[in-house]
Amino acid sequence: MKNIIIASLISATILTGCDAQFNKKSVKTNVTNSELDSFIKSAEKDTKIKEERNKEKSGKKSAVKNSGNKSNTVGKTSGKLNIATTNNGKIIKHQYYTLSYNEKHEQAEWVAYKLTSKSITGGIKRKDDFRPDPLVSTSSASLNDYRKSGYDRGHLAPAGSMKANKLAMSESFFMSNMSPQKPSFNRGIWKRLETKVRYWVATNDSVFVVTGPILDNPLGYIGRNKVSIPRAYYKTILGYKNGEAKGLAFIMPNEKSGKSLYSFKTSIDEVEKITGIDFYYNLDDATENRVEANNDVKKWFLKK
Repeated sequence: MKNIIIASLISATILTGCDAQFNKKSVKTNVTNSELDSFIKSAEKDTKIKEERNKEKSGKKSAVKNSGNKSNTVGKTSGKLNIATTNNGKIIKHQYYTLSYNEKHEQAEWVAYKLTSKSITGGIKRKDDFRPDPLVSTSSASLNDYRKSGYDRGHLAPAGSMKANKLAMSESFFMSNMSPQKPSFNRGIWKRLETKVRYWVATNDSVFVVTGPILDNPLGYIGRNKVSIPRAYYKTILGYKNGEAKGLAFIMPNEKSGKSLYSFKTSIDEVEKITGIDFYYNLDDATENRVEANNDVKKWFLKK
């Protein structure tokens, strides 16, 4: 059963960025757990309702089979970001990001975070405090899984985006936030993309990121816990500028590349087709269709 994230961003109060080789103003600078806990709630979602809504989206998404999905909401009083996942993933709420942990693959299937000016300009230094995530009841992947594997412990929510304070930086080193990445990928083009997304904080009123691995057909496994090695990674980015929503996405194979970042650009729709994940679900249909269909970088930079 594929996992679904249902996410919508209704107002511009959240501050935070492929090749077709794979088929598919208010600023608040501190995101705390009390904020997340106020809006992250669980509720049962009926499968037929989801499928009907999917079919209404101009036929651009195929209906996704679900049963007993738990719905989680992240947002602020003036708008909500709704996140729902199937029972393949366990929702883990840290103070500075939220993730859905997939036990089968021993890593997060998605990580969602708000990118803020404080989170990228704070003076907190990286500590490399890699450790198991105590909130994963089934236990997360271990340091030993990665040791001598030839793969980096690649961040999903990057440490460079968690500079708000010591706690934010520390949380970014939970093993649940790691995924096996080839060193040349993690330290190369993936790092370049993370840096570019942080740059976009200055050029948008708000930015929200959902990122994760593409877990089907893994390249292999590492460690005693058999951590899946993803063949590729995605980032979906929803931004607001002057009240206008815009979206862009990237899919990158887990390998070294000297190509331009924009050669990996794609639409959020395409990421949905590949992953079975539905993003920004509660945007009105017209806005959602427009935002998720875009793969034009010029539209992302458009100023209105």
